[in-house]
Amino acid sequence: MVTNFHKSEAEMVKKYLIWPIRLFLYLIAISIICFYSFCLILTTDFGSKQTSKLLFGDNVSFEDISIEPSLLGMKLDIKGFSFLGAATFSGDRINLEINFLNSLIGKVIYIPSLELYNSEVKLNEGSTSEESTQPDIYINELSIINLKAGNIEFNKLELNNFLSKAEEIGFAFNDLNIDLPGSINSLDQFNGRGYFSEDKLFLNIDSNEALIDFTFYDAPSRFKNLEGIIEIDLNNDFSIPFAKLSAGDADRIIKSSFKYNDSFLLELWVEGNQSDVINLIPSTADNVKFFLKDSNFKSNNIDLLLSFTEIDNESNFNIAMKAQDGFLTLSELDLATKSMNLYIDNSSLRIFGDELELPNIELGKFYLSRKLIDDTNYKLIFNDFNNFAIEFSDEGILKSINGKIPTLDPNFKVSFNENRILLNADEVYFDFNILDNYEVINGGFKVYPSGFNSNYFSLDSEQMSSFEFNFNDLELSNFNANFGLLNSSQNPNRNSNLEFAEFNFSLKNSYINFKDNNMGFGGLVKITGKDISYTDSTFTIDALRVLSLIDIRSRLVNILNADFDKLDQDNFFINSLSGEFFADSAGYANINNLNLNFDVGEAEIMGTISSELESFDTFDLEMSFNSTLSQNIPWYVAILGGFPAAAGAVVVTEVLEDGINQIAETKYGISGSADNLIVETRQ
Repeated sequence: MVTNFHKSEAEMVKKYLIWPIRLFLYLIAISIICFYSFCLILTTDFGSKQTSKLLFGDNVSFEDISIEPSLLGMKLDIKGFSFLGAATFSGDRINLEINFLNSLIGKVIYIPSLELYNSEVKLNEGSTSEESTQPDIYINELSIINLKAGNIEFNKLELNNFLSKAEEIGFAFNDLNIDLPGSINSLDQFNGRGYFSEDKLFLNIDSNEALIDFTFYDAPSRFKNLEGIIEIDLNNDFSIPFAKLSAGDADRIIKSSFKYNDSFLLELWVEGNQSDVINLIPSTADNVKFFLKDSNFKSNNIDLLLSFTEIDNESNFNIAMKAQDGFLTLSELDLATKSMNLYIDNSSLRIFGDELELPNIELGKFYLSRKLIDDTNYKLIFNDFNNFAIEFSDEGILKSINGKIPTLDPNFKVSFNENRILLNADEVYFDFNILDNYEVINGGFKVYPSGFNSNYFSLDSEQMSSFEFNFNDLELSNFNANFGLLNSSQNPNRNSNLEFAEFNFSLKNSYINFKDNNMGFGGLVKITGKDISYTDSTFTIDALRVLSLIDIRSRLVNILNADFDKLDQDNFFINSLSGEFFADSAGYANINNLNLNFDVGEAEIMGTISSELESFDTFDLEMSFNSTLSQNIPWYVAILGGFPAAAGAVVVTEVLEDGINQIAETKYGISGSADNLIVETRQ
């Protein structure tokens, strides 16, 4: 019983399952034979033409076509083709594959891949959908090599999900590179989706990074996270009616719009740093670009608006920028401000700065300008600083300085006039050229003055004179020069009773600054002189009055020699002097040595002079006096000599005591104030 049951089951499987499978396989085999037989017919010239007409109707014409079967469709190689649809596509060669199954399912001509070589797109002027029937076409991967559409050229175009339906085309693109005419050379590395309708191409951009090569920039502009829309009108060759793009990352944000037809207009807003400013300046203003780079322009917070227009090959641009915490270095002058506004166009550069502060002075607002249409210099004006103005070239070479430096002392004035500096102290003045010979150093300039003029001084032209001028500190430093004091014959207008045959002094490493609107000075002074005389009453410098103490012995000898011209008790006479001392505006002087030669001896003075109530009014000096007399000095000589009251108590006693024939060396201490000198014998 069991055996018969299994035999009956096997017969049923054979009867009802095996034969249907065999029949299905037979049908497949017949279909394959028929399909390849059909394909064989298609490979003929007649079959190819009929297949082309069946698929594309009258929309395609060609010089040669070959067809090969594929797994689910066929492969076509068309040469010298022309396709009439929303636009006319023509080219040297086209390779494509058609999937019949997907075509039936999607009710479109489904093309998995298509390669197009050396093609051109032309608009069908005056054509309508009634004149030709265009099939719907879907292309999964479209590769186009060398495509020209109007004035636009594509070297390589990779499109995905290309759909042509009626007179409209849609597609996705990656790494799109387009060569454009006019003010934009190319659009590179663009990703997004495209849409073609009514002779217009719309590009919806969404790129991680893209390049736009504007003709007025030296290099393509790079944009990260670029988004926006570009409308391209292919009528009348080419135009961009509308384009709006934005980009941004952690360093900057960019928003732009542009359009192009008979003219080109670009508007660009940027929030970024100084590199963005420099890169966005058109190449027509390279001198401005170089200036900003050389001046070390910096700002990490910049708002910039650029407007650029080009009409008939004539271009114009405007840049308005606000920089927070801006910084510039101009001819070694550091300009750091809380806020800086820059305006740049074809003809000029203008920079306005607020709250400018140097280390030792507040300069307030400043204004920097330059005309770009000629070879004019840059001009820097300090508005709150007596309109102090500096002009310099592209290379940073100073051309002129004009203005005054304010000081708290009304009797002291410093002013600049073109290439000269003028200093006034009461009735004394001197000026000289500072720009004919100078070199740039850290923080300023080293000047070798020339053309020296003064009503009191002359400058030794045989010796090299120099000083350093620091803009940031407003200081004349390392002043080294040799001066001569003009006598009455050289300067008759000098109203002074000081007379001399020669009076010279040199400054070594001296300085003059203008900190806090006040003048400060100091330095080492070396002094020499011959045949010097002065009337004491004409001098208000107390330190010089002290020197009259040592004039006693000279007076005695002059009386004995009957030299009565030297007997005026208000006059002071020195045959020669030499020495050096350090002095500064704080009212301090350190006398290293001061040697004076008289008719009867020599004196050497050392010590310090300081200031208590008035400048240089307090003394701490030591005076050594060496002298020889050939005979005793009677009392009447002392009386006729007219000794200064301050020296009488000590010096007269020393001189007249016991009829001395020889005095080898005597030392005195001079201390106290100018009104109350204390003179003590120390030897």
